[in-house]
Amino acid sequence: MNYLYFAEGTVATTGTAAMYPANAFTGFDPISATTTRLSFKARNGTAVDDDVLLTHGSGYHHKLAEAIATLLEPSSITTDKFVVIADEVNSVYDTHVYKAAISGVVEVTTVA
Repeated sequence: MNYLYFAEGTVATTGTAAMYPANAFTGFDPISATTTRLSFKARNGTAVDDDVLLTHGSGYHHKLAEAIATLLEPSSITTDKFVVIADEVNSVYDTHVYKAAISGVVEVTTVA
C-alpha cells in the first residue's frame, strides 16, 4: 500500500503535516480554478474527513486528479511506497503532481 505525505510551509512551527494510506482516500474536489481539495478518512476515526488543499496552475485540476490516481493505484512501481506529494516547507513535490503545476501552497486540515 502507498502512503501519501503532505506538509504545510509552517510545519516547523505548527506541526501541520499528515500522511495517509492510499485506502484512506475518499475523493477530490475542485474548489476554484487554482485549488483542489483532497479528502481522506479522518485519522482519528470520526465521520468528518481530513482535507488537504493544494494550489496549482489554473485549470489543472484534471492533471492533479490523474497524478493522484496514478499514485493511489497499486503497481510494481508504486506499491509499499512513502510518497511525498507536497512538502511546501522543503519545496519537494512528487514528479507526477509536478505536471499539475503545484505552486507550493499546501493546507492540511485534520480532525485530530
